[in-house]
Amino acid sequence: MTISHTNLMELSMFKFKSVPPAFGALMATVTALAAVTAAEAGGQETLQVERAGTAGARTVILVPGLATPGEVWDGTVAQFESAADMHVVTLAGFGGAAPADRSAGVIETAVADLAALIDREQLSGAVIVGHSMGGQIALQLAAVRPDAVSDVVVVDSAPFFARLFNPAITAEQAAAFGQATAAQMAAMDRDTYLAQARMGLPIQSISAEGQAQVMAWMEASDPATVATAFGEVAGSDFSPVLADVTADVTVLVAWAPGAPVGAEALAGVYSSQYAGLESVEVGVIEGSRHFIMLDQPDAFAERLAAVIANGEGE
Repeated sequence: MTISHTNLMELSMFKFKSVPPAFGALMATVTALAAVTAAEAGGQETLQVERAGTAGARTVILVPGLATPGEVWDGTVAQFESAADMHVVTLAGFGGAAPADRSAGVIETAVADLAALIDREQLSGAVIVGHSMGGQIALQLAAVRPDAVSDVVVVDSAPFFARLFNPAITAEQAAAFGQATAAQMAAMDRDTYLAQARMGLPIQSISAEGQAQVMAWMEASDPATVATAFGEVAGSDFSPVLADVTADVTVLVAWAPGAPVGAEALAGVYSSQYAGLESVEVGVIEGSRHFIMLDQPDAFAERLAAVIANGEGE
């Protein structure tokens, strides 16, 4: 099945003339800020980790998506303050965070730095929650640190985004599209860049408030970093990493009335992308667009609470 319209942020934030037809957050109540650097001594900050919740509770690492800071998880942090030891991530260049060297790739660098965080803090039994691009990061993190990651919650994301639009697309074709799209974005002046972003807002959040928040984050993000990351998300096939993922994976898919396909059919499209996993459950969150944690916070919290509870005592 080909989806001509989607609620995935990375492939809907911008509308391009050249797009093929198939594409269209240590102590309870105490927060500390720590910078994780590309090199432990003197490197650029590539991500920030804000720690909140209850020390000794289950570790939950929250990874946002494209052009989105850790602030997107504020509601989640408030709901799980006594139930989890949360590490809220903000990537360099997103939502007001200073940009950093992108030469190694935004996603690859994020995975490496989060793996270093897990090693440094000797984390185990962790739940990695990733929204959109963060979902792709979460899956790769689970693959490289299988002994430390017990559960992954993927929020409206897939390992091979391009195939959501065109099931026949090859990895090579997707890579070419991603590179061309990143270049096109990088060449935009700021006014055009933001105008394109505004056009995609209705499929980011179901509410005017949510849309305004997403746009504010976009306006605060570094355009060059967003362009690079967009190209990686749109042009990469991360499906091969699934073979190394031993964690239980929960995939939450957004659906709202007016979507081009029904909820059941959409769940099937996503399920096909995760067929190679040992343990996976795909669930649809109705009445939501891409930012499920903004549109349906209670439904999202219910699913996350179940994941956290299932892993307690491991």
